[in-house]
Amino acid sequence: MGGTGALVQGFVKKFEELGGRLQCNAEVNQINIAKQGNKKIATGITLADGTELAADIVVSNGDWANTYRHLIDPKYRLWNGNLRVKLTQQSMSLFVIYFGFRADGQEDEKLQHHTIILGPRYEELLKDIFGRKILAKDFSQYLHLPTLTDSSLAPPGHHAAYTLLPVPNNRSGIDWSEMGDRLSNTVFTFLDERGYLPGLKERLVCHSYITPDYFEHDLNSYLGNAFGPEPLLVQSAFFRPHNRSEDIANLYLVGAGTQPGAGTPSVMMSAKMTARLIAEDFAVDEAIVSGKASQELSYR
Repeated sequence: MGGTGALVQGFVKKFEELGGRLQCNAEVNQINIAKQGNKKIATGITLADGTELAADIVVSNGDWANTYRHLIDPKYRLWNGNLRVKLTQQSMSLFVIYFGFRADGQEDEKLQHHTIILGPRYEELLKDIFGRKILAKDFSQYLHLPTLTDSSLAPPGHHAAYTLLPVPNNRSGIDWSEMGDRLSNTVFTFLDERGYLPGLKERLVCHSYITPDYFEHDLNSYLGNAFGPEPLLVQSAFFRPHNRSEDIANLYLVGAGTQPGAGTPSVMMSAKMTARLIAEDFAVDEAIVSGKASQELSYR
């Protein structure tokens, strides 16, 4: 098992030792709310199969817009009502192609583990994606070839890769059931004929792709956005959705859609921010929050 897998397994084991229960493949249908006087309090969740799970605290790491718009009855929402969700500009989406191909021995000379391939336009392409919301004929992409670093990620003599293209979110109205195969073929032709991966189309062993439809329908991301609200000036910092719900007590949010924003470092910081808010609201000992308590235990 790789390092990441072992880390996750260790976390799950410790979580269960502390009395926690991890339930996978359990889609949430509703965040349950109770009223105590004028106060609205999150009391748990209801799964898609009707199972109700009670909880003292509810933390959603799902899409911010989907959390409020689809999981919480509008009557419980003032600050995060449907109008705010509708008016909030959502970030772009992604078209990602996963593929495996036979190696020809030249990849080490031409490519790196990470390769960014910029198209002929920059500002106008961004306007196509964010403003006009059209699928342009040109594109930029991020090509990821991890087998250049770790050959065990593919069978001997092969490479595993993916390439990622920024595309408009589903407010564009693009029919991805029609455009998916066409765009995938265009990208393979580009990588082949431009010399990044010569002969790629003949060397392909397998491939698949995800579109904004995957983000919207599988990941429940509003309009298929990939990074939450677009980081405009009026949607950044304090103006970005908050990690502690303004509408409902004991409800917290975490992840790319909340403060401080998208990207791995920001999402990790979001987790720390949310944890500290919970600790503050429930008077958790500062030694636990700072990690000193766990350090003392590890020294014993």
